[in-house]
Amino acid sequence: MRTLALFLILFVSIAAPSQTVTHGPVVGAVTNTEAQFVLRVSSQANVAIELSTSPNFTSPIQTSAVAALAADTFFVKIPASGLSPSTTYFYRPVINGVPTSEVRRFRTFPNPNTVENFAFAFGSCQQDGDAISSGNGRVFPFIARNLKRFASDPDIRFMLHLGDWGYPDTTDTPSNPTNYFNLNYRNLQAAYMDHYKRTYPMDSVFKVMPIAYVHSDHDYSNNNCDSAFPGRANTLRAYQRMFPHYPLANPSTSSGGVWQKFRFGNAEFFLLDTRATRSPNINAFPNFLAWLANPVSQTNPNGVRLRFEAPPNHKIISDEQMNWLIQGLQQSTATWKFIVCPETFNPAQRGVGETALLLQGSRFDPITTPQGTYRAAEIAIDIADGWSGFPASVSQLVRAVRNAQIRNVIIISGDSHNVGTDDGANSLFPEFMAGGLDQDNSRAVSLFETFNIFVWNRARQGLSRNNFNSAYGRVSVFGNDSVRVDYIDEFGALIDSYTQPAGHLVQTKGLTIAPQGVNFDTVRIGTVSQQALNLVNTGADTVTVFSVNRATPSRPSPFIVNPPSPIQLSFPLRIPPGQSRVLGFAFAPQTQGFFADTVVIASDDPDNVFGLGNGVSLAILVGRGATASGIASSIGKATDYVLEQNYPNPFNPQTTIGFAIPKPEFVSLVVYDALGRKVATLVNERMEAGRYEVKFDGSGLASGVYFYQIKAGAFTQTAKMVFTK
Repeated sequence: MRTLALFLILFVSIAAPSQTVTHGPVVGAVTNTEAQFVLRVSSQANVAIELSTSPNFTSPIQTSAVAALAADTFFVKIPASGLSPSTTYFYRPVINGVPTSEVRRFRTFPNPNTVENFAFAFGSCQQDGDAISSGNGRVFPFIARNLKRFASDPDIRFMLHLGDWGYPDTTDTPSNPTNYFNLNYRNLQAAYMDHYKRTYPMDSVFKVMPIAYVHSDHDYSNNNCDSAFPGRANTLRAYQRMFPHYPLANPSTSSGGVWQKFRFGNAEFFLLDTRATRSPNINAFPNFLAWLANPVSQTNPNGVRLRFEAPPNHKIISDEQMNWLIQGLQQSTATWKFIVCPETFNPAQRGVGETALLLQGSRFDPITTPQGTYRAAEIAIDIADGWSGFPASVSQLVRAVRNAQIRNVIIISGDSHNVGTDDGANSLFPEFMAGGLDQDNSRAVSLFETFNIFVWNRARQGLSRNNFNSAYGRVSVFGNDSVRVDYIDEFGALIDSYTQPAGHLVQTKGLTIAPQGVNFDTVRIGTVSQQALNLVNTGADTVTVFSVNRATPSRPSPFIVNPPSPIQLSFPLRIPPGQSRVLGFAFAPQTQGFFADTVVIASDDPDNVFGLGNGVSLAILVGRGATASGIASSIGKATDYVLEQNYPNPFNPQTTIGFAIPKPEFVSLVVYDALGRKVATLVNERMEAGRYEVKFDGSGLASGVYFYQIKAGAFTQTAKMVFTK
């Protein structure tokens, strides 16, 4: 009998191995008295959660057990209620009545209207642990450690995840772009397994705090997706079954989404779903198909120029979701109201899109970014994926908040693979953006500023910062007084900070000037070069531009403001919400040398980028006049690409640069100083095959080493020359 008993014990241990937790547990949907837990076990079992205020689990509380079934890939969602406010709870899974050994913790929220200092972390755009891009989750242990700027800072109580979590759409077949990952529910189950992977550093966050999450495009369906994309029911079903969320305002998998809200003491959070109910982005470009068939370019100057004209019914969230948001803001008794947007809200980014459209077919088209080279129109299409591409939605929300005099509304956003902050001068609402938890940084803000487009005026990863590491946002709420955002990189270094005081009321007028500077480069003496910038109304009310004048009108200048050709604007100029006007400039140098001027734009926009006072903004004009000898002249035929050494070298003040191209190409020949700053553009045009010479005049330059670089098709070469006086 003893032998038989041992055999039966051995057989049972082989045939029915003990169940284990494979993913999670994760806690979310935390309130002052409730919480939800999600985890996955290795096989079918009954699972409960045991909680205690003691890590030794004295006087424990146990939830009801929930069956983990194969149909749900053994995921379970377990609610807990009857908890005490502002209390730290330790918890562990209980499988088939047996507690597991691993213990995690979280703290319940305070009662509504309780005024206390607290902090939360936020971010978006992360890999799943298998990708090889930079970071690989290094940022998460700093969140878990509750990294603080000052010892007196409050503790991080929860994390907001704004989507693009794991990028499951990379499972789509490249040869079949309509094979969206969410058409197969198993792909969504696999995605949540990646979310909760215990070997990935984000698990360190799950161990010590709750999380709230809404999806963005790559984890909803596919890049820049909308309500017309398929697979919606699967995506929403998976979210409801495998994530611990707050009550959904419309949980329908056919018409709803994942928008929800929660309260933490004196703050209320409104989490939006900007994918499930949005209009297709392309609806904002009425001639998209014509452009796609025949796009304008440097080699096709008669092609179609893409236009942005968003119709009134072009909405980033449905009217149902917008009404829910507006009513929630109006009824909120919280001091701070945070609108959590997976995508960037800042409507001034419309200026980036309009500038890109203005550059179509120019020498800047295509545009090179850290992510690759794109046509200017493609940049505009991508920018239109944020709220700036939906002016009717921006206007509807801004008007409602302003009319109700709702103060202290702050936007929390992501998606950009970058950090940016605005105090409301450009974004209308103060906005904190962190979009790169461990994805390669897009350097988008810095790229905008390179083109003289400044739409984030506070803490940011722009030209003023040289830290483009992965990062998260840490928001500290100091009672009813103020809110501070700190951006902390994947090595624990502080990138930048900004403090928003209480009392802000959204502005309804917003004039975005893009770009805020025009560089004519080198123009031959006696000729005229024309360029332009955009005056874009990114607010909710009509904006009036009273005048556009040079800052020193009595001083002679080669710059002409608002010339009669091709279109001359009349002032005062009224620009309705969502519309833009093109303001022209001309540069007509009569002597050689470098020229600069400042243009003052006066309007009724109460905010501006430069902080010069109500209604005052600036645009900077620069250009260089060159003699006729600065034009390339043909001197023969060519069989290969060549960049010759200049002669004489050293030179004073003129030198000649020779080059050759064996076939017709668009050629640029640019001179840089020793610090890499552009000094002059000698050639910037499409040229026939041949050998050429171009003269460069260094008058007005300092003595020193200079470099000249040619780009012709795929050919690039740089040479050095010395200027002596």
